[in-house]
This record gives sequence, C-alpha cells and structure tokens, in this order.
Amino acid sequence: MRSEQRRARRHRHHDATVEAAADARAALQERLGDRRARRRRETRDEILLAAREVLLERGAADLSLREIARRAGFSPGALYKYFDSKDDVVKALADRAMGALLDVLLRVSADLPPDERAVEIGLAYLEFARHNPEDVAVITMHESVAVGPRSPEHDQLEETLLGVFRDGAAAGLFDLRAADDAATMCYGAWALALGLATLEQRQRPTTAAKLRAEQGRLLRAFVNGLKSEREPSLPATTAPPRTGHPEGS
Repeated sequence: MRSEQRRARRHRHHDATVEAAADARAALQERLGDRRARRRRETRDEILLAAREVLLERGAADLSLREIARRAGFSPGALYKYFDSKDDVVKALADRAMGALLDVLLRVSADLPPDERAVEIGLAYLEFARHNPEDVAVITMHESVAVGPRSPEHDQLEETLLGVFRDGAAAGLFDLRAADDAATMCYGAWALALGLATLEQRQRPTTAAKLRAEQGRLLRAFVNGLKSEREPSLPATTAPPRTGHPEGS
C-alpha cells in the first residue's frame, strides 16, 4: 500500500515537473516572439524614417529602394523582408500620416451643425499642416501613387470629410443637385485648405500671421457658398406682392 502511495506521489511530482517545464518553454517562446516582433517594428520604423526623408527630397516618382536601404543601413535585398515595393513604402508612410491627421479631425465635435463643423475641420487641418508639413506632403504624394487596397485610415479619413457634406445635404443646408456633389464639395474644401496651408508655409512670418487671421473667414465664405438658396414657399392663400404702378396711374 505504501509503495503504491510513493509511486503515485512520484507520478504527480513528475507530471507537475513536466507541466512546469512546458509552461516555462511557452513563456520563453512568448518572450522571444515578443522580442522578435519588437525588433521587427523597430527595424520597420527605421526604414520608414529613411524613406520619409527620401520621399520628401525626391518625390514619389523618384523614390528609390536602394537609396532608402543606404540611408537606413541595410542591403537593398533586406528591405524586401519588410516591404514588397516602393509603393508599399509610400502607402505605409501615408497610412501613418493619415492616422495622425484623423486623430486631430475627430476632435471636432460631431454635434456642431454641418456648416460650422466643416469650418472647424478646415481649421483643424490647417493647424495640423502648420505643425506637421511633412505628413501633409506625404499624404498629397500618396494620392498620385497606385498603392492597391486602401487602408482603414484612408477610408475613415475620407468618410469623416465626406460625412460633413452629406449631413449638410440631408439637413437641407447644402444644395446637392447630383449624387456626386458631396464628393465635389469635399474636394473643393480640401483643395482650399491645402492651398491655404501651402501659401502660409511659403510666406515670411509676419505675412503668414496675417494669412492665419483670414483663414477662418475664407473657409466660412467657401462653406456659405455651398448653402441652398431656396426661398421658403409662400402659403397658397397669400397673393404675390404687386409690382410696378397701380393701373390707371
């Protein structure tokens, strides 16, 4: 009886030891996996930092993976472990920039009326461009490159901007005469904001300050130009006002 109890204790101890060893191996593998994933993220960040410099210097058309690799301290072949092509690099840079811009635009209250929200989003974009001109440049360059499927950041940014004008149309505030007018309004607002940001960046500080003071007014003028000009209908029992001179006068 005692020998059986001793054997049972040895079996339990052996099972516990095996289980503890398996847990230790799993924990070690998890730590190693986390470490590899962290190293991969850090390497990817280094490549993107170098790519950002090259992109801003040369533009998307002249972006070279060889030059990116040289600046990041890698062989050209090593880059393909992280990115499939230079367009993939541009997309990764733009996704980050659009994510940062989206975070700023989403701070604008969705409870504002659409016309006020459009102006506030425009001002938020200008503030972002003022402090992050490189990100704006990357987003603009990205639009000229075919990069395959769009990212969630791209879709959400576009929906945030388009949504303002769709909401204004639904409320009867903006005059939509065709299905694609919301996109037309959005692109017009984007072009104005981008133009204002670019103009400000290229001026002397005193001139730039004067331009900043006028940006809100210019954005409001654009938005007011989108508003419906329909006059309220007169009641059926109301006679239209007479014009001209009375008869016989």
